[in-house]
Amino acid sequence: MNFAYREDELCCERVPVSTIARAVGTPFYLYSLDEIERRVRAYQAAFPRALIAYAYKANANLAILRHLVSLGVGADVVSGGELWRALHVGTPPAQIVFNGNGKTATEIGYALDSELLSINVDSAEELELVTEVARAKGRTAPISFRVNPDIDPQTHPYISTGLRQSKFGIPIAEAEALYVAARKHPELQIVGVHCHIGSQITQASPLREAAQSVHRFVIRLRAEGVPLALVNLGGGLGIRYHGENPLTAGEWAEVVHDVFGQGSDLQIILEPGRSIVAPAGALVASVIHLKRTPEKNFLVLDAGMNALLRPPLYGAFHEVRPVQRSRPSTPLHMDIVGPICESADVLGKDRVLPQLKRGDRVAVMDAGAYGFSMASRYNQQPLPAEVVVQENQWRVVTRHETFEQMAASEEDPVLI
Repeated sequence: MNFAYREDELCCERVPVSTIARAVGTPFYLYSLDEIERRVRAYQAAFPRALIAYAYKANANLAILRHLVSLGVGADVVSGGELWRALHVGTPPAQIVFNGNGKTATEIGYALDSELLSINVDSAEELELVTEVARAKGRTAPISFRVNPDIDPQTHPYISTGLRQSKFGIPIAEAEALYVAARKHPELQIVGVHCHIGSQITQASPLREAAQSVHRFVIRLRAEGVPLALVNLGGGLGIRYHGENPLTAGEWAEVVHDVFGQGSDLQIILEPGRSIVAPAGALVASVIHLKRTPEKNFLVLDAGMNALLRPPLYGAFHEVRPVQRSRPSTPLHMDIVGPICESADVLGKDRVLPQLKRGDRVAVMDAGAYGFSMASRYNQQPLPAEVVVQENQWRVVTRHETFEQMAASEEDPVLI
């Protein structure tokens, strides 16, 4: 395992977390590159002919992205900023897909100039915009349509994206007409179909149902003479945060192969994010104090919802471990909270931990996805640092911000 105790010291690979904490200071995110590689290799073994297009929204740290490129991984991007990062770290444009429901004309132009594999069109209105931008640039836009199959992914409502009421995608019953209409535009080249029903999916049934829906749709389109080379089945494979029994990459591959067949001529694209980076990361924070009240105990940390938004936003569970567990003490029930002036600033409710004291450190586990990428400077708290580990080596890849750096892009004019 990438995070494990050795003689009561929590280690990331072969490096004690406390060693890094003393040198860097808290709070910081800590990532295991070997764990990321292990998870990528599992996908590549299960889907040897597929394009694995990592979802940048999960974690877009440049060091992690460069590591993924070295492993042959492509990119699923949803903004001009993510596209810049994908190109900056050397991702081949033919391994990049551009998703999202609100692409601007500038972003579409950037994608066209970059000659990406596919721009995944989210609506009839966006199709008009893509056509206009392509015409103005004298380019041909490679497009897929994101179809919405109205399937419940059996996950949190905030990360369910394939239901009828979702803002994402085109109802699959309406998408065929758009494909037919798109064929009439010389500025457009139809390359595939895209479907993504949600995140943190732990059951096979919604993934199978989505794949079957897309497969039937592809058969209909091909019967109409619509050329399709790519089928993008999105991402969404869940991990074990707290007792879940998620699918493995191999089990997902069985679903895809059952539906599409082993000898399909379609290029399969997958967009995993969380399942690659979440278990490879932890948020390391220091105890400010253990606050005792008649009603409840509070373990107050130097990182809260500003650093990790998932618990307040989704009610998400993250295990919290002491970085050093050698000192015996009577366990206490407590809420684990941060320094932010919001009652929602709770990273863990009703947990049982030792009686930690000021200066002790804890690790909030499985935080490699949607941790730093969703962090903010609320209450003018600097963003956390980021550190990567590989075997017995570690280095800082994002430094702690200073107050001056936080204000560097602001202007402070004197108003007359």
